[in-house]
Amino acid sequence: MNPQPPVTSMRIDALPTSGGQTAREEIAATGAPLSFEERLARVDWTPWLILGLGALLRFVLLSMKPPHFDEGINGWFVDQMARTGFYRYDPTNYHGPLHFYVLFLAQTLFGRHVWALRLPVVLGSIAALWMTLRFEPLVGRKTSRLAALAMAVSPGFIFYARYAIHEVWLLCFSMLFVVGLLGLWKRGTRGYLWCVGMGVAGMILTKETYIIHIGCAAIAAGVLWVSHKITPLLDLQRARQEWDLADLATVIGVGAIAIVFFYSGTFLNMPGLRGLYQTFSTWYQTGAKGNGHEKPWPYWLELVIRYEWPVLIGFVLCLACQFFRNFAIRYLAIYGIGIFAAYSIVNYKTPWCIISIVWPFLFVFAAAVTSLSVPRKAFFIMAGAIAGFVLGALLSYPIQSSAVKDVCGWSTYLVGAVRVTLAGACTSPTCGEIGERLYTAAIVGALLGGAAGFYLGSLAAVTDELMKSVRRAATGLALLFSLSMAIWLNYFRCSTDTEPYVYVQTYNDIYRLTRPVLALAYHNPSYYGMTGHMIRTSAYPFPWILGDFPNIGYYEHNDVPGKLDADFLLVQRDRVADVEKKLHESYFTEPLTIRPYQDTSKLFLNAKTFGRFFHGDQPTFVGKPDAAPAAR
Repeated sequence: MNPQPPVTSMRIDALPTSGGQTAREEIAATGAPLSFEERLARVDWTPWLILGLGALLRFVLLSMKPPHFDEGINGWFVDQMARTGFYRYDPTNYHGPLHFYVLFLAQTLFGRHVWALRLPVVLGSIAALWMTLRFEPLVGRKTSRLAALAMAVSPGFIFYARYAIHEVWLLCFSMLFVVGLLGLWKRGTRGYLWCVGMGVAGMILTKETYIIHIGCAAIAAGVLWVSHKITPLLDLQRARQEWDLADLATVIGVGAIAIVFFYSGTFLNMPGLRGLYQTFSTWYQTGAKGNGHEKPWPYWLELVIRYEWPVLIGFVLCLACQFFRNFAIRYLAIYGIGIFAAYSIVNYKTPWCIISIVWPFLFVFAAAVTSLSVPRKAFFIMAGAIAGFVLGALLSYPIQSSAVKDVCGWSTYLVGAVRVTLAGACTSPTCGEIGERLYTAAIVGALLGGAAGFYLGSLAAVTDELMKSVRRAATGLALLFSLSMAIWLNYFRCSTDTEPYVYVQTYNDIYRLTRPVLALAYHNPSYYGMTGHMIRTSAYPFPWILGDFPNIGYYEHNDVPGKLDADFLLVQRDRVADVEKKLHESYFTEPLTIRPYQDTSKLFLNAKTFGRFFHGDQPTFVGKPDAAPAAR
């Protein structure tokens, strides 16, 4: 007797079909057009509800947090474009030119305020949701929709959609590139060829890290071929290609023209094209050194554990990717792990990069949830990996450094390890820096636990009902956690710097200056001519926020204006004493800290200009009166 091996394929829901006559066919058959109500009743509203939810969470109170340091820099570049007529690409800025032209268009159409600056990025994030739904022919309807829902309520995908930074465009174009690759293999149409070409061009125009995404995509294809030899895929047959060399030349030509057009400053700065290759030497040095943004390798894992539970489930399920028989899901799992590993190796890490790293795991999460049956081995592998991760974290004390062991006993360390793991952090208040070795032990434990789960899955008997219950509970809990964290982070703690996603964020302190200044100018445009002195280093985002005020000067290091008295001054702490000696008028003063890692400044608001905002209070600083002219 030859026993058959257990069925381990993870079934993905069937690809969508027409399911009946189209409206045009019905008109032809009956001779009567459908009424508006009938057409409305036939609309599939689920994708629109997902997009609507995502748009709502991204648009509501869009300008509630102050402009980020990077937003101030980007806005300042846009202001320079308005003066020069083009963006002068500089490879040391680590970003491509496309984002600045998009912001320039938005600011020109809607004005110089933070809502207009952030609007294009919100629209780009909604486009990423739509792109997730476009994976439907490759991964199935339910899988693509659940992945889109998970992205719609993700704390990170929402948070960084509400910043005018580049990362959303890298997310969109990398998704466009990958859906094009998979679609070319499965369908072979010209449309998917354009997706690949425009995805590559868009990534090149956005950020130098495009090389990581293209490289990982190529490596993932080779790994998928090896994986297929071990566990055959059901649908790996390559489709007949419907495009020819002329189509390929057209796509390459359009992409090349777009790259040259933007990198050359719309043909006004042709030397900017050299930045296409010069950027890599600068980027390599920055990536290796970190330049103040260096993080340990578990950094992305910390963020995922703290904020992104659907991503975490998908990440763990990648250990069981051999059980996925859908080639697109298995490829996305391999590609996602490759991207995650590559970005973990790079020392330079900023949290907004996470949205272009983890999106493939949302498809793995959704595929496992929406499958008609989860293989028992896959379930045991995931459960074993989670148990091994927890056990490895708790038992990581022996491999910690002597500095940790000197200040922490075993019991204290266990408490610290639990807190660090749950918080998705690296540093314990009692034990110090424990994260790197803790997460190393945890990942080793997860791998061993997954192997044990693979073995136990062959022996255990688990009913389908139990599997479905576990699947539904995990899905509901993960999505509910994600939504609650998204609301808490984006609407209650969006500028609280103890949140890891809140990174180099401008403090609300800046409103002490911007609100009265902008209020005066709003009610009386003559106040746009007021005089202000920023006597400190790195005053961003003020140069953009107050860009409509031509008489505001910025003085760094030892520079000072000829006349110090002004409508307002913002003075660096170590220069306050020297400035106060030279002031002659009366001022209301307040401390003002622009952002983390920067010393507190002192704000001087001239009593003549801003007295109405202080409701009869007396000025807190009175300067020395001007010396009386000598008698003749």
